[in-house]
Amino acid sequence: MVEKLIRCTRCNKVIPQFGRFGDFKEASHLPGVEWSSKDLDEQKEFLRDHRDHPLEELSIDSETFVSDKPTYEPIKVAYVEASNGNQRFLIKRTRAALEQPAFYELIPGRIEIADVSLEIQEDELEKQISRMDGSFPLPADKIKRFIDAFREEVKSIAPESLNPEFEAFLPGDTSPLSYGSLSEDRWEKVLTRCGKDFCQSEIELIEEFIQENRNPGDVLSLQIKKTILISSADAK
Repeated sequence: MVEKLIRCTRCNKVIPQFGRFGDFKEASHLPGVEWSSKDLDEQKEFLRDHRDHPLEELSIDSETFVSDKPTYEPIKVAYVEASNGNQRFLIKRTRAALEQPAFYELIPGRIEIADVSLEIQEDELEKQISRMDGSFPLPADKIKRFIDAFREEVKSIAPESLNPEFEAFLPGDTSPLSYGSLSEDRWEKVLTRCGKDFCQSEIELIEEFIQENRNPGDVLSLQIKKTILISSADAK
């Protein structure tokens, strides 16, 4: 992904920055970014059309990048915010075909998170336990109680205050999806919920299972799903 854009302040048009600002003769060498001849042709056309116009540099905020397709999918529509240091702008990035360069345009609005939900990976969790071939020797009713306690604890987490509740995060295939590892304090509460139904040896077995499967991407990590909207309000 590009890191900088050039904006014509008169026409409100944008194009990727291929080199140092003010020096567009050489293509940049960003890791994972290759400029095609079509990219360079578009650069020349942009400079020709805007040669007497004031230009400014915009820095892309990669943390705001969103798309409903996986990050590795080249053909998609995505949105990202960028800034000139004083103002923030919403950029729409479109790539319609592999043989075509991505097209960037500045549009009104902002990226907003409308909703956040937390879900346990219940099906994957049950499959993982079933594959352990007796090395997780708990009866079915105790396994169900553990999963219920896990689910109940997750329901008590306020989605608007996620960071203190997680030790680590891992991006998912798409921008609205990520995985989070619950904090030690939250796992202690899960075990407390199990306490009245489990003997000490069973609690220790659960603790061991948690330690081995709690990292982001493992079956005990949570799926964090965000509903992301592109607002129609003017960018500020």
